[in-house]
Amino acid sequence: MPAQQLLQHPLTALRSELDLTGAEYLDRLDDAHYELGYGRMAKRREKISRWETGRNDPEEPARYAMAHLHGIPPSAVAELGWPNFLLLAFLDDRPVLDNPWTPAGTVAAVAAAARGGSMDRRGFLISSGAALTGIATSWSSAVAGPPLPLDAPGRRLTPAVMTRLENRLDDLRHLDDVLSGSELLPTATEEYWLLDRIASRANCGTGLSRRLFSALAEASRMCGWLHFDADQHAQAQRFYITSLRASASAGDAEVGANTLNFMAIQTYSKGNPQDAVNLVRTAQSRATGATTPRVRALLHARAGRALSKTGDLKGCARELDAARDAFSQGAHDDDPPWAYSITEGEIEMLAGSSALDLGDPRRALKSFTAAQQAEYSAAGHVRDNVLYLTRTARAHLELGDLDAACATATEAFNQNSSVNSTRPSGALSDLRDQLAPQRNVRVVHDFLMLSA
Repeated sequence: MPAQQLLQHPLTALRSELDLTGAEYLDRLDDAHYELGYGRMAKRREKISRWETGRNDPEEPARYAMAHLHGIPPSAVAELGWPNFLLLAFLDDRPVLDNPWTPAGTVAAVAAAARGGSMDRRGFLISSGAALTGIATSWSSAVAGPPLPLDAPGRRLTPAVMTRLENRLDDLRHLDDVLSGSELLPTATEEYWLLDRIASRANCGTGLSRRLFSALAEASRMCGWLHFDADQHAQAQRFYITSLRASASAGDAEVGANTLNFMAIQTYSKGNPQDAVNLVRTAQSRATGATTPRVRALLHARAGRALSKTGDLKGCARELDAARDAFSQGAHDDDPPWAYSITEGEIEMLAGSSALDLGDPRRALKSFTAAQQAEYSAAGHVRDNVLYLTRTARAHLELGDLDAACATATEAFNQNSSVNSTRPSGALSDLRDQLAPQRNVRVVHDFLMLSA
């Protein structure tokens, strides 16, 4: 299998790394099965493909044989479950997952995240379930400690240089509002590497050390987000976890909470929505008492969105109401620079998306309209606006209004042609599939032809 193939299942990726066909892998697994005293396996040709496509799950002895084959602790089989325990077999991910939560561990994880793995995986992450919850818990404990000075034998970092580095990150944040992940990712990665080189050689006191690790956390968070937008999910999660490590080294609970907020987006999009809820709850428990209303509003809104993915209607409504209440308290001088992204319009857009997923397209349209009335800035957030226009079109479609659905979908398609971002492009593709059964209706036919 080619190394650059985007793989959908951990077992597929492991076979790819070993360069084994399904039959060859089954032969090795059979030997491990026998070594453990379980006897010989029934080696039906279709067994591996059924495991990898989710049609069947391996029996418990086969799971322990896989753990034995890949050097995974047997305890992980029950603790993490199928197929999550297989994630422990990817050695390229170990530096990001297993380094100590110290400045030295952060610097090592930073370099490992930038190297990435031997392949990317679209269909699964590098950590999930109990392991992912454990990472969030480790962050919550580590971030409570005081930041330490850096005394590497290199150039002394000055406040003026640090300010310039922070300003560069602020420019990247605002460029992310209007450019696609694939466009901005090379620049963001170079910025990340610059901060990595400085952190590995910096000599500075506690105050500048905190600022440097906070900047590194934010650069890593942006790289994670841009990889996510480019549909490179394993690498995105490597950067997110590294961002948590850097924020812990900085003692900066706010920037770490924001990273957990972005990790939740990826997790409810590609993983288990309840894992996403757990991530935001960890962020709220650590940051809510020591941050501004704007940051609290952001975390409440994200918790509501994650809860909508679990089907929790009442919990979602409570969190979104709390987000509105916190936002109404206004801006503060000590809002972190990234807090500009949470606006009244953004909260209503998340409320609309949540209502849509909870089966209430009428309420979704009400929230989408409220977002536009709150002057949600299409010019300032082009990529997100395309995504929300697509969801608005879906709400019209679910209400049976094909004219409004196609008019909104056409607007989304025309705007996306200037952005060409993976997430809204995927949403438009899904919308086309939903409209396809109505292709004999003129407005639907016209949209399908335009967007073909």
